Amino acid sequence: MRLPEFLRTTTFQWTLTIAAVFIAASLVLVAYIYHQSMTAGQARVDSALIQEVRNALADDPGDAVTRINARLMDDPRRVRAAGLFSRDHGVIAGNIANFPEPFTPNLEISSIAIDRNDGNFIEKQEVHAVGAELPDGNIYIVARNFDDFLPFQDSLINILAVALLPATLLTLVCGVILSLRTQNRIEDINRMAQRIMIGHLDERLPSRGTRDDFDKLVDIINTMLDQTEHLMREVKGVSDDIAHDLRTPLTRVRAALERGREHATSLEDLRTAVDKGLSGIDQALGVTTALLRLAAIEHGQRNAGFGEVDLGSIVQAVVELYEPAAEDKGIKLFSGGLNHLGLRGDRDLLFEAISNLVDNAIKFTPAGGTVTIELVKTDDNLILRVSDTGPGIPVAEREAVFRRFYRTDKSRNLAGMGLGLSLVAAIARLHGFRMHVADSLQGCAIEMICKPTAA
Repeated sequence: MRLPEFLRTTTFQWTLTIAAVFIAASLVLVAYIYHQSMTAGQARVDSALIQEVRNALADDPGDAVTRINARLMDDPRRVRAAGLFSRDHGVIAGNIANFPEPFTPNLEISSIAIDRNDGNFIEKQEVHAVGAELPDGNIYIVARNFDDFLPFQDSLINILAVALLPATLLTLVCGVILSLRTQNRIEDINRMAQRIMIGHLDERLPSRGTRDDFDKLVDIINTMLDQTEHLMREVKGVSDDIAHDLRTPLTRVRAALERGREHATSLEDLRTAVDKGLSGIDQALGVTTALLRLAAIEHGQRNAGFGEVDLGSIVQAVVELYEPAAEDKGIKLFSGGLNHLGLRGDRDLLFEAISNLVDNAIKFTPAGGTVTIELVKTDDNLILRVSDTGPGIPVAEREAVFRRFYRTDKSRNLAGMGLGLSLVAAIARLHGFRMHVADSLQGCAIEMICKPTAA
């Protein structure tokens, strides 16, 4: 028969395990208490028996019978035994029917079996006995049976049963309650997960606000769903942008080829039409190549090329590369901050990212302006900043500029595909940096920031 679902949960199984451990620990504790109590009680009895024999040795041997009769006089539990025997082990007095064999009267405790004589019948008893030879040659033996300790054992067992049964039942009830609670939470999460899987990506798993383990797990999953929804929207947006950006050059290619076919009257006219078509195809291929490169970087496929690089030397190399272009446009290009800074990364990718930032800064800075590259290390952050005195980026667009194909209104009339800053952002993420458009009194300042430990 299949057990109910709540009895098969991990919570209930752990409850059973804890209950079993609790019961086992209780049994061990009771056994230890019983053993220690019995050991201590027997030790006291054994010490009393030895002392009694020593007292008999110190007294007049003629008083041995009186001493034995006094010992046996008040014994309702029938646990005391004593005997006085002659040299040849004949019975003189006491309730021990015969001399126990084997037994050595040497003032040491022995665990032996005796025949107890109560007058009407003889009973076999297991006892602790001690004996000694008196000065007159008779053998004096006293013994003690421990059957009266059995009620103590029964009491411990009763106490254990009375304590363990309610505790075990309470544990099982708590286990069932916790299991049902866990099962309900899982069912709630499963119902919402099923809705999310069929397309309701805007819904989230329910949180009860108790900050327990389930709520922490729900928060993690919901954060993951937020990121997934964001990525899905980005994918949709990118797909739309790709369709738009590829449609334009492909339309131009078709139009150019169609015009060439219809209106070309010479080989030169036909070549001109084909050249325009090839230009459009090259633009489409450029978009595709840039997207593939961006995807490879975002999926970490360039990690294998990582090594120790000097970010300062990369900055200097970029400055040297773009100084002629800046001079041609009448722009001053400066570098400042650290000259050397080691970190682990891909030199070619970092060079490309910084080059893109400098290229954009020069492109948008008017003649007579300045572009500055700074490499700064603080207690909290490592910052690579590229600033310019161009038109700047509106606050509302500072996050959007790092999206694929996004172009501000100020860049619509400039050549480009809108993938440059997306590529920079992907390279930055690969190296543990985050992108930030900082406030600037004039122009624009784009920063790549990371913790010094990440460098």
